[in-house]
This record gives sequence, structure tokens and C-alpha cells, in this order.
Amino acid sequence: MISFVRENEDEFVQAAMDNSVRKQSSELAKSKKKLKDAEKRIAELDRLFTRLYEDNVSGKITDERFAVMSAGYEDEQKKLRATVAELTVYIDNAEQKSADVTAFIRAVQKYERITELTPEIMHELIEKIVVHAPDKSSGHRTQEIEIHYRFDVAVATAVADSMKYDKKRKAA
Repeated sequence: MISFVRENEDEFVQAAMDNSVRKQSSELAKSKKKLKDAEKRIAELDRLFTRLYEDNVSGKITDERFAVMSAGYEDEQKKLRATVAELTVYIDNAEQKSADVTAFIRAVQKYERITELTPEIMHELIEKIVVHAPDKSSGHRTQEIEIHYRFDVAVATAVADSMKYDKKRKAA
């Protein structure tokens, strides 16, 4: 992975961005606009509620009408605040993905050549390694291994096959 990133940095950035930010860029712009509109409507509802209260106090509308209208405004405002919270999380995550790709490339660039995988290097570049249960359905043992790199930029998958391992072992 490190040699691929080093040799093909532009391609890696493109692939990482395609997987997340690029696909979401139009959705991100729409989400930002929707967030702005929702925040604007929340402020507008506050002003409407104030005006409605003043109309009720001055006797322009009845108490029953005030109760119905204020309940409607409060429900709308509650839904808008939930939408604002969701959109904020979505936008933050999308913007974080872009920063994560850059941070991963910086981490990779620190290592010119890795001759030995040290715990420090592994912790800096790899989030987790998932070793799946062995599969013996084909008559020989295979085992899938997933390497999840930090910052969610890539996942590498390898399959360890006991037949290939046994051949190499017998030849040595």
C-alpha cells in the first residue's frame, strides 16, 4: 500500500476521493444549502411565534387559534432542529473524509522505505486487521485477512491459501 501511494499519489487521492467526497460533493452542496434554509426557517419561526403571541395578547386572534398555530410552529421548529443536527453531522463527516485522505498521505510520506514493520509504523498506518475464520469447503484451508488503513482511506484484502503455503514450505 505504501509503495502504491508513493508511486501513484495522485491516483490514490483520486480513488480515495471518488470513494467518498467526490460522490458526496453534490450532496454536500445540497446539504449545506438545506442546512442554511433550515436555520433561516427556524429564525423565521421564532419571529412568527413572537408576532403570534403579540397578536394573541392584543386580542387580534383567539386563545384557541393561538394554541393551534403555536403548536404547529413548535412542531415544525422541532423537526427543523432535528434536521439541522443530522445535516451538521453529515457535513462534518464529509469534510473530515477529505482531511483524512491528506493526513494518511502525510503519514505514508514519512516512511521512505519500510524494511521492517514496527509497532509504531503499524499503529500510524493501520486501524485494524480482521482475520476471518478459515474456510475448508474447497478441500484446503483458505483464510481471508482484511487490513483496514487509518482514516478510512482504504481496505486491503488478502486470502491465505494453505495449498500455496504448503508448496512453498515443502520446497524450502
